[in-house]
Amino acid sequence: MKHSDDTFFQHSRTPALDDLEPNLCHEAWVQYKATGQKGWDLSGSNPTQTSLPSIHPDPDIMRAAIDAPYEASSQGLDVARRAIAEMYDGLVDPARIQLFASTSEAIGALLKLLCAPGDNVVTCTPTYPLLDCLTALEGVSLLEVPLQDCAGIWAVDLWALERTCSPNTRALLLVSPNNPTGHLVSRDEMAALVEFCAQRAMALIVDEVFSTYCLRQDGDAMPKAAAAHFSSPRDGLIVSLNGLSKVCGLPQHKLGWGIFGGAPNIVHEAMQRMSFITDSTLSVSGWVQRMTPYFLSHRDDFAQPCLARLRQNLATLESYAQKDNVQWRLDRVQGGWSACLRLPARADDMAICAHLASRGVRVFPGSFFDFREKQPACILSLITEPDCLDHGLQILTHELESLL
Repeated sequence: MKHSDDTFFQHSRTPALDDLEPNLCHEAWVQYKATGQKGWDLSGSNPTQTSLPSIHPDPDIMRAAIDAPYEASSQGLDVARRAIAEMYDGLVDPARIQLFASTSEAIGALLKLLCAPGDNVVTCTPTYPLLDCLTALEGVSLLEVPLQDCAGIWAVDLWALERTCSPNTRALLLVSPNNPTGHLVSRDEMAALVEFCAQRAMALIVDEVFSTYCLRQDGDAMPKAAAAHFSSPRDGLIVSLNGLSKVCGLPQHKLGWGIFGGAPNIVHEAMQRMSFITDSTLSVSGWVQRMTPYFLSHRDDFAQPCLARLRQNLATLESYAQKDNVQWRLDRVQGGWSACLRLPARADDMAICAHLASRGVRVFPGSFFDFREKQPACILSLITEPDCLDHGLQILTHELESLL
C-alpha cells in the first residue's frame, strides 16, 4: 500500500511546513541585505556577535577539564553545582540544583515531569515566543493570560489567571525579568503566585536568565533564585531557571540549571523524578561542568560591560523618546536585554517592521511576542552596538513619522 509523504507526519508535534515559511519582516530584511548594504540591525541578542568582551578560559584549566575521566551524573557534577550555589551567596543548597544543557531543555524536562499529553500550562504575555514551541513539542497546550498594562508598566493579573486555569493546568511559566517587556515580578506578586499555584497543585517555573541585568533599583523586586526563598510545606513547587548563556555571555557553552524550592517533601520527590528524566540523556557535557567554577568566577568580565551597555542604550532611547513628534512611546524597562517601543493603536506592527527592514533597520514586531491586537510595538535589543542603535533610531523615528 502506497502512502502519501505527509502520512508519515500526520501525528507529528512539529508545525505544518507552511507555518515555517519566512515572515514578512525576515523577507524584507533578506531583500535589503541582498543589495549589499549593511543596514542597522537593532534586533540582535547574541552576545558573541557583539563587541562585548568574551570570557576566554585558561588553556591549562580547559585542557584538564577536557581530559578528565567521564563521570556520569544525572543531577550534574558536584563541582558545577557548588559553583552555581556560591554565585547566590549561600542562599542556594547545591543539592537542590539540577543541571541541564540549556534553560529550554530545562523547560522541556519540567513539562515531562509535570504533564501528560493533553494537559496544559499557563504563561503571561507578552513573553518569549519559544514557549509555544517547547510546549507543543511535549504535547502540552499553552494557555495565555495578558499582563496588565498601565501605560507601559506591567503587572501580573491574578484574576485573569484564576479564570484561565483549568483542572488540567499543571504549571505557570513566568519570565522575570520579562522578555521583551523588561517587567520584574515584585516580592508581593511572587508570594501571591506561589500561593496561587500551591493551592491548585501547579508548579511555578520562573525563567530568570536576565536576572543579572536589573536596570532599576526597585526595592520591591523579587531577588534572584526566587525558588530558594520559599520552603514552607504550603509552598508547593517552585523552580528558578538560569544559565551561562546570559550570566556569562556564553550561549555556545551549553549549560543551564534549575533551582528547586517549595515544600520539602514535594521538592525531594520532584528531584528524584527529574533524575530519571535527565539520566535518560545525560546531555550536559562533562568539560563544561568542570569549567563552570572558572566561568562563573569570571562572569563580571562580561556582565559588568554588558550592564554598562544596557544602561547606555536605555539612556539613548529615553533621550529619543523626549523629542518632539516621536511616534512611539518607550515602555518602562526594569531589567533584561530588550526594550519596547509602543506604537499608536491603529498601527500594524508587522507591516511597519517589514517597511523598516526594507529601509535598512531591523526590529521585531510586538506580535511576535503575543502583544495584543491593540498593543502594536517594535522590540529592539539593548545589547546592540551603541552607534548602530543611534543611527538605526534616527531612521526608525523618521520613517515612523512619515508612516503614522
